[in-house]
Amino acid sequence: MYGATWAAALIAAAFTAPTVRHAVDQALAVIPASSRLARTVRRVVSLHDTRMTWEDTLTTVAEETAGLGWIHTIPNAAVLTAGLLYGDGDFTRSITLTVRGGLDTDSNGATAGSVAGVLTGAAAIPDQWTEPLEDTVRSAVFGFDGARISKLAERTVRLAEAEAEVQATVRRGDASLRGA
Repeated sequence: MYGATWAAALIAAAFTAPTVRHAVDQALAVIPASSRLARTVRRVVSLHDTRMTWEDTLTTVAEETAGLGWIHTIPNAAVLTAGLLYGDGDFTRSITLTVRGGLDTDSNGATAGSVAGVLTGAAAIPDQWTEPLEDTVRSAVFGFDGARISKLAERTVRLAEAEAEVQATVRRGDASLRGA
C-alpha cells in the first residue's frame, strides 16, 4: 500500500517540483517516516548525496534489503529512486539507469519515465522515445485502443482545468460563507 501511494505521490510531485530530489522528498511526506519503504528511499538519497556511484548505491541497498522475502516493493523503490537521482533530470538516462537496476523493469521504467517526462516536459523527450508510438495508444481498455496520445493529453488537461475551477469555486464559496 505504501509503495503505490509513494509512487503516485512521486509522479504527482513532479508536476510542481523543481528537481527530482524535491519530488522524492515530497513523495516521502505521504508515507509513514518510520516505514521500511521511507527508510530505504532516504537511504538511497543519502548514498547519492555522498557521491557514491550508482552501481555501489544499488549494491549497498540490495545488501541492506536482502531477506525481505516476498516484499519486493522496497527494493524496487530503491532502484527507481537511484535511477531518478543518478539520472539527474535526463529523461533517457533516468529510464535506462532504472531499467538497468533490474527487478520489476517494466513498472520501474514506466514510473521513471513518467517522473522524468513530467520534470523535463514533453518537448524535451527525445524523438527516439515518442516517434515509434506514432501518437497512438495500444490498450486492452475498452474504447481506448488506437486512441491518440495527444488527444488523451488534451482531455487530461481539460479535466484538470475543470477540477481546478471547481476547487476555486468551492474556495470562493467557503470564503464568502466565513465572511457572512
